[in-house]
Amino acid sequence: MGRVFGIDLGTTYSCIAYIDDYGKPVVLKNSDGDHTTPSVVMVETTDNIVVGMEAKRSLEVEPDKTVQFIKRKMGKEDDKVTLNGTVYSAPEISSYILRKLVSDANEELRQTGILADGEEIRDVVITCPAYFGMNERQATKTAGELAGLNVLNIINEPTAAAISYGVSKGGQNETVLVYDLGGGTFDITVMNIRGGNISVVCTGGDDKLGGKDWDETLMNYVIERYEEENGEDLSEDPETVQALYVDVETWKKSLTSREKVNISVNGPAGRFREELTREKFDELTHDLLNRTKNLLDEVLRTAEKQGYSMNKIDKILLVGGSSRMPQVSAMIERDYHVTPVLSDPDEAVAKGAAIYAGNQKEFNDFVETEAAKSGMTVEEVTKENLVTGELDRKFALSAGTSGSGLRINITNVLSRTYGVEAYITDDKIGIYNMLMINQPLPASRKEAFFTHNNNQGQVDVKIYESRSTEESMEIDGREPITVIPMKLIKNVPANTQIDMTLTLDNSGILHIMAEETLYHSKLDTTFRLSNQMTNEEMALATRRTSRASVE
Repeated sequence: MGRVFGIDLGTTYSCIAYIDDYGKPVVLKNSDGDHTTPSVVMVETTDNIVVGMEAKRSLEVEPDKTVQFIKRKMGKEDDKVTLNGTVYSAPEISSYILRKLVSDANEELRQTGILADGEEIRDVVITCPAYFGMNERQATKTAGELAGLNVLNIINEPTAAAISYGVSKGGQNETVLVYDLGGGTFDITVMNIRGGNISVVCTGGDDKLGGKDWDETLMNYVIERYEEENGEDLSEDPETVQALYVDVETWKKSLTSREKVNISVNGPAGRFREELTREKFDELTHDLLNRTKNLLDEVLRTAEKQGYSMNKIDKILLVGGSSRMPQVSAMIERDYHVTPVLSDPDEAVAKGAAIYAGNQKEFNDFVETEAAKSGMTVEEVTKENLVTGELDRKFALSAGTSGSGLRINITNVLSRTYGVEAYITDDKIGIYNMLMINQPLPASRKEAFFTHNNNQGQVDVKIYESRSTEESMEIDGREPITVIPMKLIKNVPANTQIDMTLTLDNSGILHIMAEETLYHSKLDTTFRLSNQMTNEEMALATRRTSRASVE
């Protein structure tokens, strides 16, 4: 394995990083000379895809060919978009963003002599929000595979940011809270950094809250003011609305460093101008900021239950471009009496992913060398290390990533709660939750259930995913993420016991085991994704991505 790379596949902007010859994480520039690339895709034709700033400019002139914020559809049931008359899935659209990042990075690395002609980026670690469930994580991995990449791992964005902050400084011993407000998603994670060991305490967030919502609030205000002044509803003019999406983001960014900005809109009824102050912008978006505070309070309550009260948190790290808004740090200082650290908000996630990827490669290479010395297989040496930790100790004495000798080990928590459909009373079906959100990974639980009908020949195991903290809950229109039929050897009477075990491992794979105790029928399987692309969809997407040019 050659060089490995970290990719922040963001809702509004994405970037790619690697570890240079001095052991430092470096974000690579795109063809425009920028470190971040807008996560916007335009389909000129099925064979010609435009990604980045040029696609973003096309939002206002060719909205039927262009899509942004595709990350919000990753792993969802409604994950399709129609562009220029062709239906695409969210993973396929995301694969074009990845291809653009990699193509531009390949070009820069070849020009600087780091990659030889014909050599290209292949091995990557991609990040995702901490609260992403299995479907979303698998969709992210599928996007990487469609882009022709070898996805070594999917790691959480706040964890990657903490790696960049902590490990790149030689390893801090502290508890940090990461407040990650991106363009389209919001994450909060509390974690311990102890040398190279990163243990997530708890996590929370909202996949429908981000800088985009601040933009839309400002846009609605401008539309309202335009109608008051000019008597025309701008929202009925698609081209003006698309242009406004670009303008309001620019005004918002200007208010990060300036107290006021002049806004100007050319609409069908003439021009509208107004001076917008930061104070007015903060007033308009107060409810959005308050939503982040409520979610932050929720996470802090969970952390306190686990022994981490606010006074035990050493630092609050601000990550994500939208965390630059002065209202964010002002709220944290005012309400929590802590001065937050703005930790390289645009690049920290990609850099952290690159550090993690490089560290894992370095350790794997070290294991291979030690295995060759001992005459054992890599599997044997790795298994032995789990017991003795000898390789970890030897690695600590070697140079290690950035000369630290630290092996990065991440202990994560469940981002969702997983339960099964069952009778929660004698006559009422509900969801019995077995693996709970923020439970440390790996997690496992065994429970006894009972058949309800006489002469029953099959049990349908229905698995649900939620953010509930309750042991049981009503179905309330929820759909299972998967349904697994368990056929019984013989029909059984009502009240036959079925022992069921759910296990979620560190890689996010859910294992389901069940055994009925009368005839010992067994089920032993791994989770089957309900929103995974079908073989036909995958084949079609593979054909399209392989022949399409991306610029």
